[in-house]
Order: sequence, then C-alpha cells, then structure tokens
Amino acid sequence: MSSEVDYKKNYTYIFVFYYLCEGFVQGIPYLFWPNYLAGLLGGSYNITLWLVVYSIGNIPFAIKMIVGIFNDKWGSKKYGQRFPWIMSFGIFGAFWWILMAFHLPIGEIYLWLAIYYFMTQLGMAFSDSALDGLILDVTPKEKLSRVQGYTWTFMFLGYGIGGMGLGLIFLAIGCVPLLFIITGILMVISSGLTFLIKEPPIKEMETKEWGKELLTVLTNKRNWKVYIYTFLAGIQAVVLLSFFMYVILIAMGIIDVQETILSIVGGGAVDMQFWSSIFYLANGVGIAIGSLVAGKFGDVSRKKTISRTFLVYMPICLILVIPFIFITGSLVPLIFGFIFLILLGALQNALTVVNQTVRGDLSKTYYPNLKSTYFALLVSLANVGQNVGVIAGAIIFAVFSLFITDFFTIFFIVSAFCTISLLISYLIFRTIPTKDYELERNL
Repeated sequence: MSSEVDYKKNYTYIFVFYYLCEGFVQGIPYLFWPNYLAGLLGGSYNITLWLVVYSIGNIPFAIKMIVGIFNDKWGSKKYGQRFPWIMSFGIFGAFWWILMAFHLPIGEIYLWLAIYYFMTQLGMAFSDSALDGLILDVTPKEKLSRVQGYTWTFMFLGYGIGGMGLGLIFLAIGCVPLLFIITGILMVISSGLTFLIKEPPIKEMETKEWGKELLTVLTNKRNWKVYIYTFLAGIQAVVLLSFFMYVILIAMGIIDVQETILSIVGGGAVDMQFWSSIFYLANGVGIAIGSLVAGKFGDVSRKKTISRTFLVYMPICLILVIPFIFITGSLVPLIFGFIFLILLGALQNALTVVNQTVRGDLSKTYYPNLKSTYFALLVSLANVGQNVGVIAGAIIFAVFSLFITDFFTIFFIVSAFCTISLLISYLIFRTIPTKDYELERNL
C-alpha cells in the first residue's frame, strides 16, 4: 500500500513549508485586510463591501477542480506531472501580490482588493490543487494521515502568523507593501521547492479513455455517497464558530442582544475585530492539537478515528450554549469560551484531517489516473458545504428571530442543524466500503 516512489523525510518538510506559506496567503487578506482598510480609510470601513470582497476571494477554492482535470492529463516528462502546474500558478499568484505593493489606489480600494483577492487566491488554489495531487502520488498510505495533520497544522499556523502577527507588525512600522512583496516571494519559493520531490513516471492515457474515466466522476453512483458525505461534513465548519463568538460576547455583556440580532438579520455584522482575533488564537490552539492527534491516530485506523471524532463532536455541538445560559459577568464566560473554542478547533480540524485522509485514499482507490481531479472536487464540495452552512445558518437565524428573542435559543437551533448535518454525513460515511480507505492491516 505504498506509493510508487521512495518517500523521503524532507518531502514532509517541503509540504509543511508550502502550507505554512499558503497560510500567509489566505490569512493576510482575511485577518489583516480589515485592519489595513480601517487605517487607510480613516479608522473605519464598509463591512458590507468588505464581505463582497471576501466572497469574491473565496471563489477560486470552490472551482479548484478545474486545474485538477488538466493536471491529471498533461504534464512534462522533464519536470514531472505536478511541478509545472504548482510552479506556474505559484508565480501567477506571486505576481498579483507584488503588483498590489505598488498599485492600490485608495479611491477604488474595494474594487482593487477584490481583484487582488481573487487573483492571489486563484494562483494559490490552483497551485494547491496540483500539490494535493503530488502528495497523493508520493505519500505512502500509512503516512498520509500524519502528513495531512502536519500540513493543516502549519497552514493555520501561517494563517495566524501572517494575518495577525506579521500583518499588524508591518502595519505598525508602516511597511505593509513590503509584506505583500515578501508574501509573493514566499509563494514562489514554496512552489519551487516541490521540484526536489521525485515524482512517479507519467502514465500516458488516450484522450478517449481519459474522457470516459472523467465522465464517471459524475455518473458513477458510488461517488455520490462520497460527495454528499463530504458536503454535509463541511456545513458546520464556519457557521458554528461565527455564531458562537457572539454567544461569548453576549454572555460577557460586551455586545447587546437585541442590537446583535437586528444586525445579523439585517445582513450586517457586529464589529468585533479585536475579540475575533483573540478568539481565533484560542481556536488555533485547538486546531494544532486536533490536527496532530488526528494525523497520528488516522494512520493507526481511519475508521475508528473518524467515528470517534464524529461521535464526540455531535454532542459537543448541542451542549455548547448551555453553560452560558447560567453564567454572567466578564471573566467566567470568557474562560468557558476559551475552553469551548479550543475544543471546537480540535474537533473541527481532527474531522477535517481524517476526512481529507479518507478522501485522499478514495481518490487513489477509485481514480489512480485522476487523483488530483477527484480530490480537488471533494475539497471544493467541502468548501461549498461551508458556504451553504453560513447561508443556511443566517436563514435559520432570520426565521426564528421573528418569534424568538433569546439569542442562546436561536444559537441552539443553529447548532442542532449542524449536528443533524454531521449525523447524516456520518451515517453515509458508514456505508462506504471500509476496504476503499482503511489500512490493509485493519481489514
């Protein structure tokens, strides 16, 4: 059950460094740009326009399977199947980061940020899609879960370091354009290092044969169980954390219940940039713990690890709000909030890591010649699930707020919706043949 090439230890370091840099690329726009905007525009920014910019920037990760299709079909005999795609799109994304350092007109800043966000993330998403294919090509099955755990840990580490650490430092010293240039350079370096990874020989496929196999990605009934399981598992990823931060702040007395409900129902957002940064740090601690633990145990048994994660996560979703109903003040709710944020980060990313591993195994089992395409499609579906979860959560919130004025009750209904999504996802996962993803020794 090993890969077609000898896996060297330095391959893990290359993958980890790439994902650390990817964390910079994703984290700087999401966590730092709102602060940067406020500084450029005299202390405040238009939240609605910013959300439009953010939505545009997320599009590439929903369509990353496009490059997977071509990446699986065409490569270079000299430079490998994956490297040319990783490097080309890495340079493409880097170009837009460096251009942003020299051209960001204040009068049209939202327009240009939308352009830069889309282009930098397009380069990152498409390069990342080819890298996923490379990881599946060279990583032995018995190491795949740990590699996924390491890469996810360092991506979120880069997310925080770049978005909150370096971003605020460069803002304080007045050298933000330099940060953009450094981020672009890191994209090129991290992409270029993948050249050191020895890829398996390119397998030539007739165009007709390749087209027929590609068609089965959509027509094979077996795949639809995987698609629905993947989509539903992503529903809770963003919406639960987003609403839970409001629960903590309301319990602490930082924000008003009625104003918060009116703002969310009206399509706005409560400005809590300072607190969201602190909450992200707590959540990030959990992310690191959950990713590493799931990576370790996922290489012992895929089925046991994913089952235990689901079975712990679902009841936690339902009891999240209960302590905040009975506690008041500023310190105690904050302590409980940190505990649950760490727990949420650990469980969510344990689920992500082991799901990614299973999806990687299924890609190698079902489509050895279309690994990048199939895996990228599954990742895209997980991202779509997150976006649908946010929209569905907002709709549920808006509907129930018409006749319920208690924020905690509405949050419980949203968390129950997330739990049901997880339960259905888990039940569908149980129907997938174990032999398609589990380690041989456990069959």
